[in-house]
Amino acid sequence: MNATASANVAAVKDVDIRGFAYALEPLRQRRRWQLDAALAALAQAQRLLDETEARLSELREAHDTQARALSEAALRRLDAGAHRRALAYLTHLRERAKLLEAERDAQRLARDQQRRDCIDRQLRQDGLEKHKQDALTDFADDVRRRLANEQDRDWLARSAAGFGSKEPRP
Repeated sequence: MNATASANVAAVKDVDIRGFAYALEPLRQRRRWQLDAALAALAQAQRLLDETEARLSELREAHDTQARALSEAALRRLDAGAHRRALAYLTHLRERAKLLEAERDAQRLARDQQRRDCIDRQLRQDGLEKHKQDALTDFADDVRRRLANEQDRDWLARSAAGFGSKEPRP
């Protein structure tokens, strides 16, 4: 709980708030659900990006291993056909790496868009939460005001009837 929320709780703890009904509660709840869905989508986008980066890393490692093996084989003077096939395989690995890099870049853009969407939704949710707390504080202030007015009327009624005076009655 942050400082504002704890201050709002302190501002209403002396008042019975059972009669409080927040008019925007359905909207607040729907936005909460939308935020939760957006956060889940962000997590999914991040998971896909992590998987793509792992595949890209494996591909690069395979490329590096194959390139080392090819350079060592060149020293042993392999036949030209095997050398050509090995070079073709390296080219294939590089092309796959380029495709994965493009996929990764697209996934990064999608993830970043999801992140911006989540931030936007969180700001809206925070605004509604603040509005609800302000409405609750206003409700508590109204209850306190009504109770104070009721106590004033009660005191005035007792003092007019003589119940409030400290002088003995004849």
